[in-house]
Formats: sequence, structure tokens, C-alpha cells
Amino acid sequence: MLTETHQQPLIENIRAIGHSEAVRRFFGLLKELIDIINLPNGDARLAFSPGRREKGVISADINFFQALRIQKPRRGEVEYHLTVKKSCQDRLKSIDELVFEPITEKSDYLGVIVGQSNVHLLYQPTLRTCWEDCLLELVESTKRGPHSARHNADVYRAAEDEAFLSDLIRLADDPTLGERGMNGHAVEEPEAGYEVLPDLPIQPHNLILFGPPGTGKTFALQPYLQKENSSLITFHPSYSYEEFVEGIRPEVINGQISYRIRRGIFHKACLSAIHLAGYATLADCLNDTAENRTRRLRQAPAHYLLIDEVNRANVASVFGDLITLLEADKRLGAENELWLTLPYSQERFGVPINLFVVGTMNTTDRSIALLDIALRRRFAFREMTPDPTVLSFVDGVDLAQLLRTINERIEYLLDRDHQIGHAYLTTIATHAELCDAFRDRIIPLLQEYFFNDWAKIQLVLGDNPAWGKDPDQRLVWVKKKYTASTAAKLFGEMPDSVEEVITYEINPHLQRGDYEQVSVDVFIKIYQK
Repeated sequence: MLTETHQQPLIENIRAIGHSEAVRRFFGLLKELIDIINLPNGDARLAFSPGRREKGVISADINFFQALRIQKPRRGEVEYHLTVKKSCQDRLKSIDELVFEPITEKSDYLGVIVGQSNVHLLYQPTLRTCWEDCLLELVESTKRGPHSARHNADVYRAAEDEAFLSDLIRLADDPTLGERGMNGHAVEEPEAGYEVLPDLPIQPHNLILFGPPGTGKTFALQPYLQKENSSLITFHPSYSYEEFVEGIRPEVINGQISYRIRRGIFHKACLSAIHLAGYATLADCLNDTAENRTRRLRQAPAHYLLIDEVNRANVASVFGDLITLLEADKRLGAENELWLTLPYSQERFGVPINLFVVGTMNTTDRSIALLDIALRRRFAFREMTPDPTVLSFVDGVDLAQLLRTINERIEYLLDRDHQIGHAYLTTIATHAELCDAFRDRIIPLLQEYFFNDWAKIQLVLGDNPAWGKDPDQRLVWVKKKYTASTAAKLFGEMPDSVEEVITYEINPHLQRGDYEQVSVDVFIKIYQK
């Protein structure tokens, strides 16, 4: 149980700041700083302290350098000060709302001031990267403490212990609580000042756009990327839960190996979503009443996590136990909300209802029929098929009909998942560009589809003899036919196989780039006999 006489300097500064939500947000940032630098409470390199001479200030110093600070209104609103390397200033100048404050004339570091009205900028990716890089550099500075005379252990504790922080804020808001011993009664905090926004977007919370290559799946993510609240990741075969959610990673600091818990992009996306609802940390969100949490999350703007090539990773392994929390009705703010304890940090964790996950899936890598049943049940799937209608004529070649014919043949010989998307031909404006597309992209793709079964590739391109093309109008030529007698001449004896063998080659003019020698009929007669 806290009393106001304990932790007095910290409580007085929280009271002077006069903005409980801003204080919670600051301590959320301080918790992230602690995770990044990985130093224990009381380490000589740290000085976390409330202001002494100037009330309404709480700061975190690393090796005598200010790293993070909050202070009461000086320009009319609460301010957050983040320290970055001076070399980052050019990268940050495009963010108009940021204010830069020199530390000293010769310092290699710079203060970046973010006002409460622009608090969303605290999570702007470029600023966060600059700040986190600076923290790691400050830890390794040779300008060391001791700081023990200035370090207030309660500041560190408040960042790590959400219940302790809540008690401090309540005492700052109402000093009489200390006299009444808190009595376990909840004290209502003032509502966050955010606008009531329209309901969440009308789309599935978990959506996968699937289809063959070149159908515009990644292009369909562009509207989401143009929104301010979005993050993008591309999966790969070795991607893991530890990278996606959280994991322990080794780091070498001053020649010593240490292990730190690092948050992955999914964890950060969930944090960004609750920040949009006015919460500083996930703990604040989970400690709120269910009714208030539901209202705030449903009225908050949406955050989009975009996952390109989602099926290239082992999705069931990457999501792990979070697969249940992805369900729309199990999210924070939903009717049947759930949360769990993460295995590494042992923190409570949930997926907010204003987070939308949109993935893309190339069906040539894996059909949706082969996906984990649990994943298929939790995601909505929207097929994106080749659209020939966006194509036109180029030098007399009907690109739309050309694509339709090729895809109909592929679907017959393989399946619909291995068609060719319209994007392979959308930028074609000349005969030379069409030749380039077939030489460098389409024919190699067909080789992959058919495992170098050139007879089937000829069928797809209309180069088989029965289609009636003249030999010089074919993209894939018969190089040589080996009968029993020609095989005997080649080897000096009859090989074990006496079957007729045919070898193929790509039109030499196409291969060499002699496109003047490649007739337009080569392409027209793919679809027109």
C-alpha cells in the first residue's frame, strides 16, 4: 500500500505534469527504453529521476546523456523529449510537427520534441529507429557514471510495474487516497481527449488475397500503405514466432554476450493499434474496464498489418498460440475477448479489435487447399485472377486474347493456380518489350511450371506442329529428333533407351535479342490458328 509520503518526489512531479494519460505514455516509452538497453535497476550507467529544481519533469539519463524526458506544458502542452544522433536530423526534417533542440553546440546528439497534440509521432517508424539506435550508442559510451546519487529506483519500478504506476497516478490525482489507504477502491481517471470516429472499416479483420503471380496482389496493398497507420512485412521460409511476436536474441555489448527480449512486428502492430485508442501500453488497455476498452478500441482508427507472401513461411508456427486471438470475436474490445501470457516476457497480451491483418498469397507456391485448417478458418480469402480486360493491342497483337488463350491451356494442363497474371503484360507498349517479356519472364515461368517439359510448353505457346505455325514463327523450336540410328551415330552404340528423343531450344533470334527477326505472327498465332 502506498502513502503519499513515500515516493514523494515522483508523485509531486506526476501531479505537476497534470496529464495522467501523458504520464502513462511516457512510462510505456520508458519500459521500451529499458528493454532496449537491457540494464538492471540501479546500474551505475542509469539515472532515472523526477525533477528537483523544476517540478513537472521526469527524465531518463544514460551515461550522463539525457535519453528520454517528459515535462509539463512549456509551449501550451505536455512535451516528450527523445534524444537522437545529430546525423538523423536530415531524415526527420520531412516531419513538420517535430521540434529540434540542440543539446550543446558540439554535441553529437539532438533533442526531438513531440507535443501531446502530435503524440502519434512517437510511434513514427523513422523517429523510433533513430531513437533506438541512439539508445544503443549511449549505453556503450565511455563517459560513464556513477549515477547512483541521482537515480530514483521508483521511476524504474513504475515503468516495469503497471500496478505501482497506477497507484502513483491515483495518489497524484487525489492526495487523500494516501490517508484512506486506497481501500482497494477504483478511482476513475479522466477520459482521454480523442474524437469519436466512425466505426471500424467494413472488411474482414483477417484477409488473404490469393492468386497466381502477376495478378496485382501486392499492388492491392498500396491503398493500405498510403494510410498513416500501417506496417509491412514479407514472410520467408525461415521466419519464426520469435521474429514475429517476441523472442530472446543475443547481443554483444562491450565484449559481453547478453540476451534480451525483442518484440516482433506483430507485437509492435498491436501496440500501435492500442496507441490509436489512447492507451500507452497493453497493460493499460487490459487494466481498463471491459466497457471502456470496447468503446475506445471500436472508436479508434484502424491499424493495418500487411504481410506479403504470407504462405512462404510456416504460418501455423509463426503465429503459434496467437492463432486463437486473431478471431474477430476473441480480440480485445470484442464480445468474447481473450488474452494470454507471452512465453518469454510473461506479459499479458491480446490482439485489439482495431488491428486488421491483410496478407497476400501466391498460389503457385502453395494452394489454399494445403493451408492449415485453423488458419483457413480464421482468415477470409479473396481470389485475385488474371484480368485480360486491362490489356490492349500492341503492333497488331491482341494481348488480352493472347493471355486468355495461354491461361486456358495452362489451366487444362496444370490448374487455375498456375495461370499467368496480367501484370506480366500491362506495361508492354512495343514489339521489343513484348519480346523481352516472353524471353525474360513468361518462358522462364513456364519452364518452372512444367519442369522443363518442353512439349507441354510448346502446347501452351501454340508451337506444337498440329497448331500449324511455320517453323520460324515458333518461340520454342525443335532442336533435333534422335531416332535409333542417329543415337547410334552419336554414341557409337545403341543406348539402353531406343525411344525417340526430341531436344528443344528457344528461338535463337529471341534469345539473342534480334527482335527484328521475330515476326509479329509469332505472338498472333499463339491464339489465332
